[in-house]
Amino acid sequence: MRKAILYIRVSTDEQADKGYSLKHQDEQLRKYCEMQNIHVVELFKEDYSAKTFNRPEFTKLLNGLKKHRAKADLILFTKWDRFSRNTGDAYGMINTLNKLGAEPQAIEQPLDLTIPENKIMLAFYLAAPEVENDRRALNVFVGMRRAKKEGRWMATAPRGYKNITNEDAKKVIVPSEDATTIKWAFGELSKGIYHVDEIRRGCNQKGLKCSKNNFWHLIKNPVYCGKLHIPAYKDEEASIVDGSHEPLISEELFEKVQDILTGRRRKLAYKICAKEELPLRGFITCPKCGKKLTGSASTGGSGIKHFYYHCTKGCPERTKAFEINDTFSDYLKTIIFKNEVQELYQSIVKTVFTSNSEHKALNQNQIQAEIHKNRERINNAQQLMLDGVISSLEYKEIKKRYEPIIDGLVQEHLGSTQADSEFKKYLKKGLQIVKTLDSVYDTAPLPKKQQLIRSVCKENLQFEKDGVRTVTLNRMLTLISSVSGQYSHRKNGTVSDLSLLSHHVIPKGFEPPTVRTGI
Repeated sequence: MRKAILYIRVSTDEQADKGYSLKHQDEQLRKYCEMQNIHVVELFKEDYSAKTFNRPEFTKLLNGLKKHRAKADLILFTKWDRFSRNTGDAYGMINTLNKLGAEPQAIEQPLDLTIPENKIMLAFYLAAPEVENDRRALNVFVGMRRAKKEGRWMATAPRGYKNITNEDAKKVIVPSEDATTIKWAFGELSKGIYHVDEIRRGCNQKGLKCSKNNFWHLIKNPVYCGKLHIPAYKDEEASIVDGSHEPLISEELFEKVQDILTGRRRKLAYKICAKEELPLRGFITCPKCGKKLTGSASTGGSGIKHFYYHCTKGCPERTKAFEINDTFSDYLKTIIFKNEVQELYQSIVKTVFTSNSEHKALNQNQIQAEIHKNRERINNAQQLMLDGVISSLEYKEIKKRYEPIIDGLVQEHLGSTQADSEFKKYLKKGLQIVKTLDSVYDTAPLPKKQQLIRSVCKENLQFEKDGVRTVTLNRMLTLISSVSGQYSHRKNGTVSDLSLLSHHVIPKGFEPPTVRTGI
């Protein structure tokens, strides 16, 4: 009596579309074995694609034959497409099974492969399902490419969007809860101030978890400005088309960010120091080798950490961080904004608030109209659900889409109406910055400290232990402020009227960093 291993396979789409079932194949194979007086040794069931032989159950079958060569002399299945849908792989596997003493055979398409002419029929049986697979894949590819050219996103929604079904029962993408973070990331990148990885870490803190590689792909994807990239195919060149989805940012903002990323615009990317104790890291030039000083902590014998600014490997320059930090903070005390500047600031703030009243009223009317329009959309969708035109699930998706928009518009309307009443608060806060620059610096979080450093100073800081230096401040700061005489002595002991000069003397140890933004 011959011994056989039964192999039955069905993929999910075949079971749904064509009615193939594992049970039906099992019954056919067992009935065949009973009629042919064949002993069934083992049965393997598989729910997997036949594009390759990298299938869990088939791998178990093959390993069993390798361990026990006399286990079976037949591998039975219903049709050759149950065995494989890849002609090249199928021939290789047939040879492998024959060497193991097990002949593969399809009971509905039997072939005696010792007859040379039957190999032609084998080629047909194996090629037909492969051609079917390739044709189906090509049809899907062409259909998705055509839909992309029409502006439809045909895959899982990118970060910042989500997939939904709209009122017309079409699959579309709409902004998700991550959209605000995406907008923030592009806005910060367009400033050219911070390194890309610093912006990525900021997104992570806001809940948008993203690896370095994925973040680079994200910020270079034109989908966020309402465009879709169509890759080249055969004679067709790659192109960019208008998408049918809602853009998160403007096309101008996207192009500005791409210019910064590709170097077409001058990059002003500084990494934010990760330690509050080292706010000036990256802004100090080593007086010995000219490189930028970095910073780190050293743990003493008592277990207390001491922070230092120091040069890179090969240069011995090293200074206690608190000494440099305190000296720079003291220097900020010497910057005094002129009285006429404070009066001018107060006048400008007042003018801005009063001159925009008509515009604000118009804007509030527009917001109210948008709120009403979106509420009407929800009401219309509810009516369609009640009439049986759309399902309750579709209604919930529509409601879920428009309710956050309405909430955002309501908040915007409240903020617009409250702005006028907060005039004194804005004025007080602005004057506090103008009058107490050092206090603002000392209490600010680390990113704001570094923004202030770039605003105040124009050249990289340079520490010197044996004297002081004169430096050039930000041109705007020079015009609206003066430096008190507390630190106005030069190395030679002479005194200058610093309010009339663009070069100012700073306390022992510093020369400020390059200007990146206005004061």
